[in-house]
Amino acid sequence: MSALTGAKEVAVTDYPAPPILDAITTNISKNVPAHLRPHVTVQGHLWGDTTSDFAVANAHRYTRILAADCLWMLYEHANLAKSMLHFLSDSPEARIFCIAGFHTGRAKVAPFFEEVIPQHDLEVEEIFEMNADGKRRPWAKERDGGREDIGERKKWLVLAQIRRRVPA
Repeated sequence: MSALTGAKEVAVTDYPAPPILDAITTNISKNVPAHLRPHVTVQGHLWGDTTSDFAVANAHRYTRILAADCLWMLYEHANLAKSMLHFLSDSPEARIFCIAGFHTGRAKVAPFFEEVIPQHDLEVEEIFEMNADGKRRPWAKERDGGREDIGERKKWLVLAQIRRRVPA
């Protein structure tokens, strides 16, 4: 989507396993017009690794980061935030756009926003929930006392805009 909407440069990253990266490359070749493909690269990236050639070459480079459905592994939240901060431009306008479903449970998603983000020199600028019909509601780290109906929670996504923490 970034390339289709005019981004000058797009890096699509995922876990550095050849079958995953090959599938992404195939999807790009099928869905991105040929004249835009030179603006898109596919890179393997292990969250938290800031020493790879890709990470070193692109430190603080990106003004927009889109993280889609990356929050289902609690034990990787800190590494994800570390990578986000590493790649995010120092520009005051730089933002991370994060979207995640609740299919694995709200309890696995909430700690990223409530605990991990503040620990990594980042801050949530805006956060809300939205369903497929475009209905919005306020973000809640817990609903129905933690007994949220699984069928109902799967209808909602959390969307957040994150930035570098603004010094007080």
